[in-house]
Amino acid sequence: MNMFRFQSETESKFLKHSPVPAAVRAWLVDLLCWPARFEDPQREQAFTEDYGQRFADFRRAALVLGTLIWVCFGYWEISLARSSPVFRPYFPEVFAFRCAGALGATVGIVLAFRLAFYRDRVAHWILLSGLAFMCLCLMIQTFLAPRPFNFTHFFVGFYLILFYQFGFLRLRAKATLILAVCVIAAIVVAQLLTQAVEAENFAAGMFYLLNVAVLGHSVNVNAERHVRDRYVAVQALADSNDTLQVVNSALAQKHHDLERARRDQQTKSEALIALREQQREAAEQASRAKSRFLAAAAHDLRQPMHALNLFLAAADEALLARDVEASSRLIGEARKASVLTARLFNAVLDLSKLESGHVNPNYTSVDLSRVTAETVEQLAPFAASCGVTLRYGKAQQKPAWVRTDADWIPRVLSNLISNGIKYADPSKTGRRAVLVGVVRMPNYVRLDVLDNGIGIASEHWDAIFQPFVQIGNPERDREKGLGLGLSIVNAVVSLLEGHRLELKSIVGRGSRFSVRMPVADPFALQDAAIAPADSASSPASLRGLYVLLVEDDSLVRASMEALFARWGVLFDSVRSVAELGDLLAEIERVPDLVISDYRLPERSTASDVVRLLGEHFSRPVPCLVVTGEAGVSTQGVLPARCVLSKPLSPDLLIARMLELTEAPAQA
Repeated sequence: MNMFRFQSETESKFLKHSPVPAAVRAWLVDLLCWPARFEDPQREQAFTEDYGQRFADFRRAALVLGTLIWVCFGYWEISLARSSPVFRPYFPEVFAFRCAGALGATVGIVLAFRLAFYRDRVAHWILLSGLAFMCLCLMIQTFLAPRPFNFTHFFVGFYLILFYQFGFLRLRAKATLILAVCVIAAIVVAQLLTQAVEAENFAAGMFYLLNVAVLGHSVNVNAERHVRDRYVAVQALADSNDTLQVVNSALAQKHHDLERARRDQQTKSEALIALREQQREAAEQASRAKSRFLAAAAHDLRQPMHALNLFLAAADEALLARDVEASSRLIGEARKASVLTARLFNAVLDLSKLESGHVNPNYTSVDLSRVTAETVEQLAPFAASCGVTLRYGKAQQKPAWVRTDADWIPRVLSNLISNGIKYADPSKTGRRAVLVGVVRMPNYVRLDVLDNGIGIASEHWDAIFQPFVQIGNPERDREKGLGLGLSIVNAVVSLLEGHRLELKSIVGRGSRFSVRMPVADPFALQDAAIAPADSASSPASLRGLYVLLVEDDSLVRASMEALFARWGVLFDSVRSVAELGDLLAEIERVPDLVISDYRLPERSTASDVVRLLGEHFSRPVPCLVVTGEAGVSTQGVLPARCVLSKPLSPDLLIARMLELTEAPAQA
């Protein structure tokens, strides 16, 4: 792309419509039209600065030389006055303007050395002003001197001035042309007014003067164009040099990096081999840990399931023998085994979900004091049955707002308190106690659970947070817990942002578990008061409810139907979404609750059940999802409280059914 234009729009239009041939027009444009400014103002400014600096010394020298020549013409006038009686009367006035011109030129020289002459604008102002003044002095001399001296000795001086103006002073073409036109116009006007020069001589002089102006202008145009082209080339060369330097620096850096890489190659290879070995060892350790976890889980699940089968077999034999009392007692024991199996299975499932990343915390502002008071109230009967005093001071119960997950933090607190109750020191009869406290700090709230139990040796502090590890329970007595409580606590605290778990324990004196939680704004989103999941609820409260059951597993559906029948619940059951659609078209009563499995036949889910209910009923119908899958998400469809994991206890099912039917709008 051209960096500048060589003609103005006016000149271009004039030459375009002129009868001159195209080749001639192009030659005239190239010869006479001064170069246009660069399109980029910053580039034009940089060019003018470079132009002024480049020719500053040359212009000073030309100015000094022109002044000397002007003075030398004064000696020639003195000699002419001595030899010519005709010129002698006019000499004083003519010589006065010669001296004025010399004085003006001297002022120009002084300014050229005193001002910022390297600036092109300043240099043009000084030189053009000086040329204009010299031309004025010469014009006055020409029209003061007598004929024919005014033409033969003075008019020809204009040629020399134009030669200087267009050639030696390195002025810009546009400025010099404007000055030349003004001088020629002034000469013509002065001649028309005074008729001082003979007409024939004036015509010949003007002919030569115009030729000098045209030739000088063409020389000046080509000189400026050459300077602009050279400036563009120099800038391009400078840019190329900069690019080359950048490339050279990059190559040098790459060479340095390559050399360093070559030197470090052996070290990196060894580090990579060591890292692979560490990863292989870590993978093997993880595999062994998972295998131990699965083996321990399978062992602990087999025990209550084995007992469940035996109790049911014994109850069946008792029923055959018509021993109702014995069969009732055996069924009660079977139910205990079933509850233990469900607890263990759910604990394993919770731990698996936490460690696999399927749990997304739902942060809200939670009043830790209220949650602690509710948890202590729930566990008080269990502590009393174990002979342990459970204390939570009334002074601690003022609000303590923390940013945490309202569903998981009660589990953490319950597990820590239960752990302190289970491992009470049997030798401290009447003095066994678990203390729960809330400590408020400016930036966090600390929940402390202290006990005076058997304590934990420091070498076991890391082990107790592993699944199925129970210090002091080598016989694996399930009455002393499942060995998963602290594992779940550790997993939950690790998952929640800004939470930290601390342990201090002395063997024989007791332990202190502390959980730090970040302070929350009490006016932010607050957790809703949730009824305890383990609280005992009466099936009689469900009598008369109308429930729709969507379950594709026939065994699970039959067991749910049997429970509903015993509880006095009115129900209809289907196995798929399609069957539910047919049922909804026939029923005359809006169901109080819909219970559905998550994964249903024909690639349907509980979300399709909710959508179908919304299409058939004008008001929301509570829906409870009971699923055996891990990581099920109903976000945007149902709240987390409307999802339960299999297996679940009848008490939990009753409590959740009552909660949803008593507050259908919230559900």
